[in-house]
Amino acid sequence: MCLPVLGLIISAVGTAAGIAQGAAAQQQQQEQFNYQMEMNRRQQDLQYQNAQKQAYNDRQAQIAKYTADVRASHKANLAYYDQISNNQEAANRVYVQEQVKLKEAETKANFKAQEIYAKSIGAQGTVLASGMTGQSVGLLALDAERQAGFGIAEQNASIDSAQQQAAVAMESAYIQNRSENNLAHNKLPASPEHPNLIMDPAGDGTNLGLGIPAYNWGF
Repeated sequence: MCLPVLGLIISAVGTAAGIAQGAAAQQQQQEQFNYQMEMNRRQQDLQYQNAQKQAYNDRQAQIAKYTADVRASHKANLAYYDQISNNQEAANRVYVQEQVKLKEAETKANFKAQEIYAKSIGAQGTVLASGMTGQSVGLLALDAERQAGFGIAEQNASIDSAQQQAAVAMESAYIQNRSENNLAHNKLPASPEHPNLIMDPAGDGTNLGLGIPAYNWGF
């Protein structure tokens, strides 16, 4: 074999080896690129899943606070209505007590008035039966009637006084009842507002589909 031909063969072999090495290097670069892309995809997917889990946990916290606020508001309203009922019952007891006292005062005054009438009639009968004549008989009878009138007026005044006292006591009970109701109402918490739940994050990768956590009212 002559030297020129041998040189050509060696050159061709070198060229082929260089091409093979270049292809191998290119293949390695492609594999590294694919590996890096896969790692990036997995990293994005992991970040997306973590973001979904965090959003779900945040929604759980929002719902837990909201349900706790609703339960507290519910209990506060029950306590409020119980207080209103107790306040009304206390006022009613005052009304009943005052009505009983007024009835007793009226009954006592009426009995006293009947007693006064009876004594007046007896006094006038005694005067008429005494056998006295003339103007003195009329004056004595008139005096007995006048004394009875004074007594009746006194009993009527006692009834009026008892009625006024009962009215004042019942009005005071009404005002106190209204005041205590207002105080109880002012202690009520504001009605809880449903929170704007955190939305699912945007991203590429696996959608876990966690959705919205359950509401645990626990009433």
